[in-house]
Amino acid sequence: MSKVRIYIPEEETGVNLKIEDRKVLHKIKDVLALKTSEKIYTFDGHGKEYVYEIESINRHCISLTNRQLNRESKETKNKIVLAIPLLKEQKIEYILEKATEMGAAEFQPYVCERSIREKPSQGKTQRWARIIEEATRQSDRIWIPKINELANFDELIKKDFEVKLCASIGGEYIQSALIPDAEKIFLMVGPEGDFSPQELVRMKTYGFTFMKLAENILRVETASIFMVGMVNYLLS
Repeated sequence: MSKVRIYIPEEETGVNLKIEDRKVLHKIKDVLALKTSEKIYTFDGHGKEYVYEIESINRHCISLTNRQLNRESKETKNKIVLAIPLLKEQKIEYILEKATEMGAAEFQPYVCERSIREKPSQGKTQRWARIIEEATRQSDRIWIPKINELANFDELIKKDFEVKLCASIGGEYIQSALIPDAEKIFLMVGPEGDFSPQELVRMKTYGFTFMKLAENILRVETASIFMVGMVNYLLS
């Protein structure tokens, strides 16, 4: 069986640990049927992963003890920031999950002329955070990607990044657009129907390089995931 990992926020991590979350209890007790003395790994989302032993299990609580640091890592040198337009809920969730698995370090939702323009509710943004957290756990990452507040297109394109890339069918090949030493690489994917001609002109004014991903026209979610995966691969 692969190792069992759960997310425990940094401020809640201690030498001894009690798990009382119902979903986690159900998974450990009923789905995985773990027993005392077996190991559980926890990650704090900020670069540390610990291994504990199960000391006791009862109906309402699992007690963990004998904490040891299993691994620790600094944040990656090259952070990939993915800017995605507001889309239908299922598509946003799919992008967040898969781009986390592919190595995105930060997400920036935004609104533009052809995107959905309704501001997401607090419940929706909390769900997005849970999806990112679960994808981090599943993919064995120990840094949880950050998701920023909703931004406006015109404000977003003015931000200062060493590398600013936008997916475009008429763009350049990716190798000519990357700077290996860049600390943050900003990737921007357009809405369904693409950016408006006026938006594309403004992006060029603010230093974007238009990057060709394929000969075919890709869906927003396909382009987002492929773009993160390809850039992460080339940087690695």
